[in-house]
Amino acid sequence: MKIFISHSSQNSDYGNALVDLLISIGINSNDIIFTSNEAYGIPIGENIFNWLKMRINEKPYVLYLLSQEYYKSVACLNEMGAAWVVENDHTMIFTPNFDLSSYEFQNGALDPREIGFYINNENRLISFIESLKKSYSITNNTVLINQKIKHFIRVIESFSKNEIITSIQPEKVIKRNSFTNNVEIQTETQSISLIGETDNVKTNNGESRFYLDLINDKLKDEEVLLSKYIIDTDRYKLGTGWQESNEIENIKAWEDINELNNKLSNNYNGVLRRLEMKRMTEVSSFTSHGNPKEVCIVEEFKNELIDPRNEILEKLEEVVERNKIEEFPF
Repeated sequence: MKIFISHSSQNSDYGNALVDLLISIGINSNDIIFTSNEAYGIPIGENIFNWLKMRINEKPYVLYLLSQEYYKSVACLNEMGAAWVVENDHTMIFTPNFDLSSYEFQNGALDPREIGFYINNENRLISFIESLKKSYSITNNTVLINQKIKHFIRVIESFSKNEIITSIQPEKVIKRNSFTNNVEIQTETQSISLIGETDNVKTNNGESRFYLDLINDKLKDEEVLLSKYIIDTDRYKLGTGWQESNEIENIKAWEDINELNNKLSNNYNGVLRRLEMKRMTEVSSFTSHGNPKEVCIVEEFKNELIDPRNEILEKLEEVVERNKIEEFPF
């Protein structure tokens, strides 16, 4: 079964990095279809549409590299629809800044409740590669796999660092010279900020509020479980208001996978309220009527979860184990 990477040409850098990772861990290059690279793309002389249709009908394993650009591409959406119709096995992989709460994703052909992962999530990449072993010849050298994943993430992060959050928009300033009556057009450029420039906010003793509360057991289990959910799914933006039910469904799926009780899904609303009171979240998106529909994790909290210290991971695992569903012998 071939691996077909469905992507926008504007995300070819991510796709090429993914191809390199797959080959480095043992996937045969002949088993990869990636149209943005001639080595893995459409042969010379082939009709692009007929060729893609044939490949999709062969039921390859589809990797959807989802992004804002993907959902703006008619060709990509047609590709997605064709693969969905023939029910191809697939995995959703998200580019680093893709918004899972976007209307296009929530209402597209793919089920937004399925578990996908962000392309720079190391733990999820390990799980993804492990799942490939069922159908492909993957190396059993775990040290090599870990090295290749870390290199892959460094490559991905180099792309992200070059992305601009606020685009440069020249503003036209029109001035009339009172002496010559000529019109002069000048431009002023707005300032820009780059990803990763925000400093981590610390308490007086140099530690974050989240870290101190976690280590000193001042967080409820559901607050800790939400932190683990965020790490596992890379969801630094969470649904609230009318989108709360969608988030709870995602949490329930995560709880099922990890064999956890429903403490987090049953208390999700209360957890959001407590985090809001502690100023660990802020509203990031509103409805047309001005009601919150999404909150994002503030930088202080987010930085602790992106690269958690060992003490944090140990505490998280302790709470996870405490909330495992008990198995009763028959």
